[in-house]
Amino acid sequence: MSLPTNFTGNAVWPSDAARAKYTIGWIAPMPIELTPALALLDRITTLHVANDSNIYQAGRIGDHNVVMVTLDRIGLGGIPSVATSMYASFRDLKHLLLVGVGGGIPDYSLGEQIVLGDFVVSRQVEHLDCGQRTPNGFEVTNQTYYPNSALLKAANTLRSTHNLFGSKIPDILQKIRQKLDEFPREDSEDLGPEADRLFDPEYNHDDGYKLCDDCCDLKRSSLRMERGRKAHRKKDTPSVHFGTIGSGNSLVVGSKVRERLYKQFGAICFEMEAAALLQYKPLVIRGICDYADSHKNR
Repeated sequence: MSLPTNFTGNAVWPSDAARAKYTIGWIAPMPIELTPALALLDRITTLHVANDSNIYQAGRIGDHNVVMVTLDRIGLGGIPSVATSMYASFRDLKHLLLVGVGGGIPDYSLGEQIVLGDFVVSRQVEHLDCGQRTPNGFEVTNQTYYPNSALLKAANTLRSTHNLFGSKIPDILQKIRQKLDEFPREDSEDLGPEADRLFDPEYNHDDGYKLCDDCCDLKRSSLRMERGRKAHRKKDTPSVHFGTIGSGNSLVVGSKVRERLYKQFGAICFEMEAAALLQYKPLVIRGICDYADSHKNR
């Protein structure tokens, strides 16, 4: 098997001066989330640093030198040591991105629709594991964190230019696929609206060992094209939503829990790592892979 054209194939032990050029840190919690990120780099160089067990992949995106890493396990427990080592090894990092997949709330605000494949960018992060145990059970209390100001300004500027000139996401996705096509990988094509089903909130997935198509009543679901105009998407043209991301050490896998957290915190996306990185004020970007309900296995 030949290596992708942007992969040098060399492992490097960079000097302090060489590491100083990297100003953007990028954490992808799972390997499958790191793969498309690596395709964005002009050239991929593997970096090792003394007394650091992380294995870094580095390169350039535009004018920025970026260093990337993935975790040994997902969740709040696996990420703090990775981030601490990254910042100790790359002391000139100015910004941190946390990029992966997450569960999304299907509709919010005034009829806004989130569909599979859309992105959610954090305006703020709510820590869902902070709270108190009461006679009525565990009650989550408000603990809010924000990305650093420079990243928020950059995200807002990009949002404005996309509104004016159109999104570059379709072109970027095409370039990523061209890189991925250079070596065997899992399918990365847009599955389209026919593969996007939203089940009734009160209808649960009963068999965790079977896919929805094999055990669920599909009449209790609606396809994307049946959800109204704001759920329509052109191929490879996901919408980008800016809002609150809920982060905790457990998956949100129930529509009732999802709706309660939205009403309480305004969270439109749920994930498991950001709350452990809040001292670094990362910008969190999540691609929506499910609706944070019991039908996650699709």
